[in-house]
Amino acid sequence: MTRASDSRRSQRFPIRMPLRFRLSGDGEWRQGKTVNVSSAGVFFRSLLSADCGTRVEMNFILPSSLAKDSGLEVACKGEVVRLELAPGAEGQPSIAVKFSDYRLFPFVPGRANRQDPFGPAKVEE
Repeated sequence: MTRASDSRRSQRFPIRMPLRFRLSGDGEWRQGKTVNVSSAGVFFRSLLSADCGTRVEMNFILPSSLAKDSGLEVACKGEVVRLELAPGAEGQPSIAVKFSDYRLFPFVPGRANRQDPFGPAKVEE
């Protein structure tokens, strides 16, 4: 029999891509690598960790299976809900973040969204 919490979980996709994140209010971006992604959140590894309850901002690419240089850039905000300090497969702590908000952008090779995707939209004149 399946536990109720298992049936509510979003399907996870084993996508391994570079990720950048920063603690909310911190200007410094840190590097990580996704382990899996779902519609509810992301699980990733990084040399630096964050405590449960910490608010974070992240950017990563969801690649398209159709073309090598295509996909979506995901800019998201969330909260750390789990931290595994025991070294993972790559000897790094693992962090689970539950999404609170996200934005999707067309992927442009060589460019990551460096501006605040959650700020007010700029009006072109």
